[in-house]
Amino acid sequence: MPTALIIGAGSRIGHATATAFAGAGYKVAVASRTVKPQDISTFTHFVFDAAKPETIGGLFESVRKTVGIPSVVIYNAYASHHTKPETPFETPLNVFSEDMNVNATSVWASARESVQCFEDLSSEKGGLGTEGATFIFTGNMLNDTVGPGFLPFGMGKTAAAHLVKYLALIAYPGKPYKFYWGDQRLADGVPMYTGLSGPAHAELYLSLAKDPEQGPWQQTFVEGKGYVEFPRREFAIPGQ
Repeated sequence: MPTALIIGAGSRIGHATATAFAGAGYKVAVASRTVKPQDISTFTHFVFDAAKPETIGGLFESVRKTVGIPSVVIYNAYASHHTKPETPFETPLNVFSEDMNVNATSVWASARESVQCFEDLSSEKGGLGTEGATFIFTGNMLNDTVGPGFLPFGMGKTAAAHLVKYLALIAYPGKPYKFYWGDQRLADGVPMYTGLSGPAHAELYLSLAKDPEQGPWQQTFVEGKGYVEFPRREFAIPGQ
């Protein structure tokens, strides 16, 4: 039975995804700062703070020992502090550093640990099965656009997008490891500012994990349709 690790197990995307993978026969581990009743009753929960990237190794080691070596890792954690458009440097350095840890540094550390898990499973007979291994980062539109108030958040997301793209296209194209960036959009390609669908993310993520082939690393998708390729364009999010 394969293992899936979901980092950032919120009540929407995280929980819906964990439920979907459990229903598909995966052993599911979830990691978040707080313990939620639904996590305790259904999944194996690990207390984890993504603002502390130095603890990533310990998290993966605990998951390995308690649940199993994950062949699917989904990173949902994020941190965002709003800043005024006219004062882009008002964020205190310590807050900026914590946000970058959650949105970029811990993503890099998680990807590194994930690949080590994939390598270890590859060395075992039948360890990865026919579906291979999958790392998915829950992204948004900020690698393609800018928006008032989202400077630190966008910087972290853009760094994570570059990492995912690099791993998918350069580092491991010859191995059965897949790397994805999930970005839910409206039907016309406009970014979703609110109302993200947990079930839609779960459906897409499970399909990506089940497909043995690497698809487009930037998975822009629409609820009810799945992946949709939209023309890349630079645009600014309207002020709020």
